[in-house]
Amino acid sequence: MDRIRVRFSLLSPCLALAFLFAALPAVAQTWPLRPVRMVVAFPPGGVADIAARIYSARLSEAWSQPVLIDNRPGANGAIGAALAARAQPDGYTLLMATASELTVNPVFYPKLAYDTVRDFAPISLATHNPVVWIAGAATPYRTMGDLIAAARAKPATLAFSSPGNGSTHHLATEALRISSSATLIHVPYKGGAPATAAVVGGDVPIGAVALAPALPHLKAGKIRVLGIASPRRSGLLPEVPTLAETGHPVEMSNWVGLLAPARVPPSVIARINADMVQLAASADIRDLFAAQGSEAVSTTPQAFAAFVRAELAKFAAIVRAADIKPD
Repeated sequence: MDRIRVRFSLLSPCLALAFLFAALPAVAQTWPLRPVRMVVAFPPGGVADIAARIYSARLSEAWSQPVLIDNRPGANGAIGAALAARAQPDGYTLLMATASELTVNPVFYPKLAYDTVRDFAPISLATHNPVVWIAGAATPYRTMGDLIAAARAKPATLAFSSPGNGSTHHLATEALRISSSATLIHVPYKGGAPATAAVVGGDVPIGAVALAPALPHLKAGKIRVLGIASPRRSGLLPEVPTLAETGHPVEMSNWVGLLAPARVPPSVIARINADMVQLAASADIRDLFAAQGSEAVSTTPQAFAAFVRAELAKFAAIVRAADIKPD
């Protein structure tokens, strides 16, 4: 009998591991059993919020559970990102994040309450959103040439809004400054929607924002779009030139992607990824985003992780070249 007990005690860890691995697919089969929270680190109306609301509506249907949006703006996305990083790794808290909190903040701020690579499990890219420069309808600026000429004529007097200090839109304008020697005054806001509203309301004459929050105001005749930081013109605005066409090869997308806290079960990550890939490929989802100047995209978790590492290196180079400092 003692011999049997000894053998069982030696085998039990192996059996336990076997049962554990056998149970992993079952986690994905039973998840989710309750509502899922999707954190957005910026206010309503910006590209992350728009992506979260479009995808969450369809994911709620696929999962037969509500997917609830939790907007936590502030510190260029750092507040919401830190909140998601500290959440229980059970798949019930997700983060719909932008380039700003994932790949700009880590090279811009010396201390963060999260580490992009260590604290998150990438799931999939969700959208690409090119940066555009907008001007209020009452301003004299109708082209990027007008804007650059005005900034050169009176350096550091022309203000522009952005979704935050160190945001991709801010860095795109710094890259434009390096290329054109046109110096502007940066006025950061807590998201793309308020940065756009500042131009609409006349608080600042110029803004660097994503196309999605700018489109409704453009259609209403309250702003003009002067240029777009993409490799090709937008099908929605075929008359608006790319920055490269104006002689300044600046390309910048405030992409959006879905992540979970690190250590979420791989089977849950795989389940969410499969659903995201299917949604991004559907014609109705693609049309919804295209109508707002965004492109629905998807990746594997591994490809998204590699993309994030490459973006970290790119933004580190821009921050060094522009010598940008936190507020």
